[in-house]
Amino acid sequence: MKDLHATASATVAASPEQITALLADVEGYPRWYPDLIRDAETVERGADGTPTRARATIHLALGPLVRDFAMELAVTIVPGQSVTLTRVPHEPSDPERFEVSWRVQPGASAQLLLELAANVDVPRLLPVGTLGEQLAQGFVDAASRALAGSSPNASASSS
Repeated sequence: MKDLHATASATVAASPEQITALLADVEGYPRWYPDLIRDAETVERGADGTPTRARATIHLALGPLVRDFAMELAVTIVPGQSVTLTRVPHEPSDPERFEVSWRVQPGASAQLLLELAANVDVPRLLPVGTLGEQLAQGFVDAASRALAGSSPNASASSS
């Protein structure tokens, strides 16, 4: 098991409500970050129609290691403030975890903040180096492009 922890941020020209709407639309992630999120579907919604549980396939490629992680995610949304995606364990003793916490700081240009924490099953001797930072920055760059209306392959400026 390898622990990954990272943060990333970007300034975006969108309202906090627009940002959390994009991030809460779990089924949209494969459109704006197809390199990492291969598929996603909402499997449960709250009384207000917002997703509360989803399934997703996350594609990790690190050197010779290429692995898809299919997972169920709990979705926690505070409109205009935050969206958190947390892997639901298969069983109580399941040690793998994956959590992406998005926060929005309002302003003339909103600040998009991401914190990633994961404990993934990869070969023990495989160095993961900056994988966490790459994943976190990739998420933020992809969300920034989507909020700007750009394609998944366009470049984004982030801080």
